[in-house]
Amino acid sequence: QLVAGGTEGAYSLAEAHYRTATNMTDRMAALAALVHANAPVAQALLGDFRTLYTADPLVLDKWLSLSAQVPDEATLDRVKAILADPSFPRNNPNRLRSLVGSFANANPVQFARPDGSGFRFVTEFVADVDKRNPQVAARVLTAFRIWRNYEPTRRAEAESALKSLAESGSLSRNTADILGRTLAG
Repeated sequence: QLVAGGTEGAYSLAEAHYRTATNMTDRMAALAALVHANAPVAQALLGDFRTLYTADPLVLDKWLSLSAQVPDEATLDRVKAILADPSFPRNNPNRLRSLVGSFANANPVQFARPDGSGFRFVTEFVADVDKRNPQVAARVLTAFRIWRNYEPTRRAEAESALKSLAESGSLSRNTADILGRTLAG
């Protein structure tokens, strides 16, 4: 709550908590507060967290999830860059869900960008991943379940992205089912 207020003093307290934490859970809590508040120090601490815990795949999932939840304009490009990194395990369902699932489900500011780029990114991701892992694709696609609740500009962008996915060709049964139900409303 304190960090969400956006004051420099609150950011300093959270950063101090991050740096003096004696366990990963406390460090993660401080980092999450700073990330969700889009604090200036958040990106540097995300990098530090990844360096500290890079060897633990479950903690890497937490890092991926937090990285995708930053509510700033650069997040979509960062998510794309992480996906494009040759070291990123593009066939690991947990890593994919942590990154793109978190972007779509836990970052409404960037997922529902007025220009539709967040929607298009997710539907393009779904089309690609559906070929390798239909369960992950279908699960990520459920982020669109509320698309009809957006204001008209965003609603039109979401519908356009969904219809483009529908027209893309052969989707798995899982993904086609979720897509059909999502479009049917």
